[in-house]
Amino acid sequence: AYEQRRALRLHMPGHKGRGGMGVEKWDITEIDGADVLYQGRGVIRQSQENAARLFGTGRTLYSTEGSSLCIRAMLYLACLWAARKGQKPSVLAARNAHKVFIHTAALLDMEVDWLFPEESSLLACRVTPAQLETALSKGAPTAVYITSPDYLGNRADIAALAQVCHRYGALLLVDNAHGTYLKFLSQSEHPMDLGADLCCDAAHKTLPVLTGGAYLHVAREPFLMEQADNAMALFASTSPSYLILQSLDRANQLLD
Repeated sequence: AYEQRRALRLHMPGHKGRGGMGVEKWDITEIDGADVLYQGRGVIRQSQENAARLFGTGRTLYSTEGSSLCIRAMLYLACLWAARKGQKPSVLAARNAHKVFIHTAALLDMEVDWLFPEESSLLACRVTPAQLETALSKGAPTAVYITSPDYLGNRADIAALAQVCHRYGALLLVDNAHGTYLKFLSQSEHPMDLGADLCCDAAHKTLPVLTGGAYLHVAREPFLMEQADNAMALFASTSPSYLILQSLDRANQLLD
């Protein structure tokens, strides 16, 4: 309706709905009727609820800044979780963690202990339940952070790792950037269905979503669900790409 009204666009973006790419008329900003990402009350909130239904999560939030934004939010949520329990936040992470994990841990002053692979490849960094059990028995951190699938396509035994984490009271955070499709196999193998507490999916890596489109998935834990919007907003741009948001919304239709 906004596009068809052909209103004079005195807000950003500066192209006024015109340009040589052909998509400029859909490249809008957070205005009345278009909702506000991370304060969603309208169409964005409805679309995210559709995504949560498809993935079977407590909440699913959109990112237009890739799974990098979601990783930052996951670590911040772990910090809030620790503060709620009166603890200093700490994380036990497989050493093949993406560089944004390292940057965010530094930014949040979060203590990191590393899990190294038994083999030589840091890209693979296979973590077994027994290895995790041994590490957690020495002192449980706030959270455990796993990259699965890794950069060579290997997948961890998320279900078994989740059981170990929860036995020691640690959250399980999964960088599932390359594995969004795992939900839609004949039998779901998505981390959220296997016991992860927080998970990021880079939708654009395996779905027909524009570059930068990603999901933050939150398990059905009230505190994490309530704080998820604030965690994303803390690190996110206040000018999200509506082209990316629209591609995430279209993906819902395809997945459904």
